Amino acid sequence: MPSPGLLLTIGATSAFLALCLALGLGLLAPKRFAQSVAGGACGIALVVAGSWMMEGGAHG
Repeated sequence: MPSPGLLLTIGATSAFLALCLALGLGLLAPKRFAQSVAGGACGIALVVAGSWMMEGGAHG
């Protein structure tokens, strides 16, 4: 089983590429694309921060 970090990277990359494809095909407006990317980045940041805190944070 791949590590959670690798799975997060693969999932985030595939979601971003799907958004780029939708934008390129005209299925997504540029404003909605920007909102989706920003929301995804916030979600990834929350997941990473949460997992970091569960592991003990900066104090290990």
